[in-house]
Amino acid sequence: MNDVLKLINEELLAISDPEKAAGMKAYMKNHFEFLGVSAPERKVVVRFAWENNKALIREEWRELVSMLWETPRREYQYVAMDLMAKVKSKLVEEDIALIEGFVTKKSWWDTVDFLASHMAGKYFEKYPQHIDEYITQWKNSSDMWLNRTAILFQLKYKDKINAELLAEHILHHQESKEFFINKASGWALREYSKTNPKWVAQFLEDNPQLSNLTKREASKYI
Repeated sequence: MNDVLKLINEELLAISDPEKAAGMKAYMKNHFEFLGVSAPERKVVVRFAWENNKALIREEWRELVSMLWETPRREYQYVAMDLMAKVKSKLVEEDIALIEGFVTKKSWWDTVDFLASHMAGKYFEKYPQHIDEYITQWKNSSDMWLNRTAILFQLKYKDKINAELLAEHILHHQESKEFFINKASGWALREYSKTNPKWVAQFLEDNPQLSNLTKREASKYI
């Protein structure tokens, strides 16, 4: 697996651009250092690594993405997410610890939103018996990013959304002043409005105390 990481590292370094890196760092509010590799360029690297090591990555993806998550420069976390998207159907019950660990480490919206909607979403779709335990823990966590994940994990569920659970988690944070929580609440409601606009409209009417940001985001399609 170290050989795959070495390959990815060499390919990324070969196309790194310090000027791009400065702009990417500024866009992310200076939270992370970057190599300066654009998304399309990164996708080429991921495709090359995948096509040449597909069987190995599928077998040992947890080790590889964990190493990528630990590697300095933000593009390595993006590569980890690109690879996780390819193997998320292979999630097993124990992988909830891996997902939670990634949510709480090097946390920002660019990684957390993927982990919430793709990885946690897929996990709880596959293992719904664990929703009560983990989503309740995340809702009550002191970690804001776990709170956000609890709100967003159903983002791609469409008509399979548990509206009662969504409402519970949004209302749990109704007094929050945190931008990322209020934005997540509005985003989740906006997505659900594509499937059930009447429910969302009624929810907003019944809860005028929600933040203006939440209400504005939720109302975009209704």
